[in-house]
Amino acid sequence: MNLKKIFIISILLLSIFLIYLTTMDKKVYFLALGDSIALGDKQTSYPKLVTKYLEKKDLLEESRLEFIQDDLRITDLIRDIEDNKKIIIDGKGKTIKNALIKADLVTLSIGNEELFYKLKTEKEGDLYNYIDEMMEDMDKLLKLMKEYCKEDIFVLGYFNSFSKQMDKYIDYANQKLETLSKKYMMHYVDLQSLKSSSNKLEQGKQNQETIAQILFPLIKKTVILDE
Repeated sequence: MNLKKIFIISILLLSIFLIYLTTMDKKVYFLALGDSIALGDKQTSYPKLVTKYLEKKDLLEESRLEFIQDDLRITDLIRDIEDNKKIIIDGKGKTIKNALIKADLVTLSIGNEELFYKLKTEKEGDLYNYIDEMMEDMDKLLKLMKEYCKEDIFVLGYFNSFSKQMDKYIDYANQKLETLSKKYMMHYVDLQSLKSSSNKLEQGKQNQETIAQILFPLIKKTVILDE
C-alpha cells in the first residue's frame, strides 16, 4: 500500500471518528427516587420540572419517576433495591437496579416523613439519637445506590416546616446527610432556604418550584458539561 492510500484511509478514519464524537449520545437518563417530597402535589413536582428542563434542552433520553412512593421510608427503599423492585411500563418490566445502572442523573429525597413525624411526636431529648439511627440507614442506602450508579446522584437535604426551635435538629440531620453524601461522592443539595407557610397548598407548589430552581444550575454544571 503506497503512502497516498495510507493518507486517504487515515483521513477517512479520522473523519469518521470526528463525526462520531460530534454526534455521540449526550442525552440524559433521569431517575428520581424518594417519598412525598419527590412525589409533589397535584400541581407539580420537582422531578417533573427537572424532566421538562431536560426536554426543553433536548437532552432527555428517558425519565423514570415511577419508583417514587408516598410514605416511603429509607429502609423501604433499601429493600426495593435489594429485592430489585420491578414496575410495568407500557407492558414492559423495568427494575430499579437497571434504572440505577442506566441513570446519568439521580435525585434522592428520602427520610422526610420519618424525620417530620418524630419532630412532632418525640421528646426533644430523644431526637438526636433517632437522627443518628436514621443516618445509619441512610449510610447503608447511599452505599447500596453507589454500587449500581456511577454517575451524578443529588441527595436533597431536609427543610424546616415546623417552628424555629426545630432548626437545631434539622441542621443536625443535614450535617450528617452532607457528610454521608461526600463520603460516597454524591452532591448534597441544601434546602434550608425553604420555609413553612400558612397556605399549605401554595407552600407545596412554591417549594417544588424552588427545589427545581436550586437543582437546575447544579445539573447544568455537573451533568450538562458542554454548556
